[in-house]
Amino acid sequence: MFYMDVPKIKGKMGEKGYNTTTLAKALGISRNTLSSYLAEPDKFPYDILEKLAVILFDNVEEARKIIFAQKLA
Repeated sequence: MFYMDVPKIKGKMGEKGYNTTTLAKALGISRNTLSSYLAEPDKFPYDILEKLAVILFDNVEEARKIIFAQKLA
């Protein structure tokens, strides 16, 4: 299991001009499905994570740090 930094994902969505509806459309999924994935990130299918990374992040390292973040608790 991995920890996804969802607040940072949402921040990147805003930076790139996406909301849940527009990002879901770009990913080829419904808004409700994207909302569910963001609520439970471990449910994200790999192919959707890959598309998300391409759409939102400027480079692989940035995507890795946010999608596979370390949970310091």
